[in-house]
Amino acid sequence: MIVVVSGPGGVGKSTVVAELLRRHPDMHRSISVTTRAPRPGEVSGVDYCFVTEEQFTDWIDKGLFAEYADVRGHHYGTLMSSLQSVRLQEIIVLTIDIHGGPSIKRLFPEALMIFLKPPDVMELERRLECRGSETPEEIVGRIELGRYEMTFAKEYDYMVTNRDLDTTVDIVDSIVRSVLRR
Repeated sequence: MIVVVSGPGGVGKSTVVAELLRRHPDMHRSISVTTRAPRPGEVSGVDYCFVTEEQFTDWIDKGLFAEYADVRGHHYGTLMSSLQSVRLQEIIVLTIDIHGGPSIKRLFPEALMIFLKPPDVMELERRLECRGSETPEEIVGRIELGRYEMTFAKEYDYMVTNRDLDTTVDIVDSIVRSVLRR
C-alpha cells in the first residue's frame, strides 16, 4: 500500500511520519530526492537523497520520477523505482507536496491520500519559527504558500488536523489500518 502524506510546509509531516514509522516497523518511508541543501542533522540517503540540479534534470529527462515539483526554488521528487516494487502487504509512506500527491494518485489509484493541516495559520507560523531553518522573509513566504496549499486538501482522501503529535499519529495510524482491512 502506498500512503501519501501532504500538507503545508511546517505542519509536521516529517515528524508525524517519523513517529508513525517508529511505532510500526512494517511501514517504510520513501526517500525523496531533492536539490536543496541538507538542514542541520539531515543525512543523505536517510532523510532525503540530495543531488545537484544537473542530476535532477537528467533524471527528469530519463523519466525516472513518479512525481516531482519545484518548491520555492528547489526540486523535490519521488523515484518511480521506489514505488514499483511495493508488495501487497508492504506499507510505504511518501511525505510529498500538494502537487505530488495527485500525481501519485493518477499513477497508483489505490494510494491512500492523507492531508495534514495546522490548527490555524498562527500555529503554522510558530512551528516554522521554532524550526529555525528559515529567515523571517522566508517564513512569510511559506505562510502565503501554506494558505495556497490548504486549498488542495479536498483532493485527498482524508484530512487530519495536526494539533499534537501523539493524537495525529494515532489518527493517521487508524486511517491506514482501517483502509488495509478493507
